[in-house]
Amino acid sequence: MLQDELNKLIMTAMKGGEKAKAEVYRAIKSEFLKFKTAKDAKPLDEAAEINILRKMHKEREDDAKLFETNGRQDLADQNKYEASVLAELLPQAASEEDIRKQIEAFKQSIGVDVLEKKNMGNCVKFVKAALPTADGKTVSTIVMQVING
Repeated sequence: MLQDELNKLIMTAMKGGEKAKAEVYRAIKSEFLKFKTAKDAKPLDEAAEINILRKMHKEREDDAKLFETNGRQDLADQNKYEASVLAELLPQAASEEDIRKQIEAFKQSIGVDVLEKKNMGNCVKFVKAALPTADGKTVSTIVMQVING
């Protein structure tokens, strides 16, 4: 898990003189700590780490766009850099083909040939459990496509 590697990444970045990269790693470490110490906190597993990284990446991209539209190129560049560092840590997202295979596996596990809307939630959970790198929105979209035929 990434959580175990963060201190090494921070140390390597600092030794290499990459202070900006070290700051991104520290921000990740901080987010992981917030997650673990939150009220009613769930365990910080690989899926939770991926979700945190995705959220941080999306925030940086959105902020970069916002700064560009408001004429603050310096801040936009900084957010783009941080987003690129976060993107390096994100695992490759599951392909549509992999997601469709898991949907078929779910249909077999419940013994149906045609997926119904009432099974959508369970199907998405099944796919997300099997493929933690899959984006939830993408999974939901594909499941709806399968339901609608």
